Amino acid sequence: MRSTPLLLLLSLAACAGEALNGYVPLADPLREPARAAPFEYGHPNALAGRPAEAARAAAEIEAFAQAAESDPFWAYGRSAELLPQLQIARREFREALGVPRGVPPEVAKRSFATASLALRRYDTAAATAALAPVGGAATLARLGALPRLPRVEEAAQAVANEANRPDRSR
Repeated sequence: MRSTPLLLLLSLAACAGEALNGYVPLADPLREPARAAPFEYGHPNALAGRPAEAARAAAEIEAFAQAAESDPFWAYGRSAELLPQLQIARREFREALGVPRGVPPEVAKRSFATASLALRRYDTAAATAALAPVGGAATLARLGALPRLPRVEEAAQAVANEANRPDRSR
């Protein structure tokens, strides 16, 4: 009988350690991707020949632009240039990928994020299916052959600067 509570306690402790996995989430889920953006796609040709990373970057640009438009963490108290930079970067990315006009940001973000995960698993069929709302196989082909995207590079630097501002500690 005495060992039952101890076993229960050890079982719960084991589950808790695995669930956290050493990561403490922040109040703003975009802060860490914003800080990493310049290193991942904020320099010339960073995404060339890397379709999984390009899809993730496209999803992040969609998320950053959407946040700058409506998320209180990003919409208020930010640099006045951030929103236009992100909107221009989103447009540049969408044009390079052949995304039809009128695709809602949430749909594009979900499509690119799901495609990125599928590509990391080497599941081209799942990536093509995920990209169906934004162009399907044609978009997948473009993800692997992206040209330099200077506005995206600038936006990556801008979101990192915004996330690292001393007055934005959250």
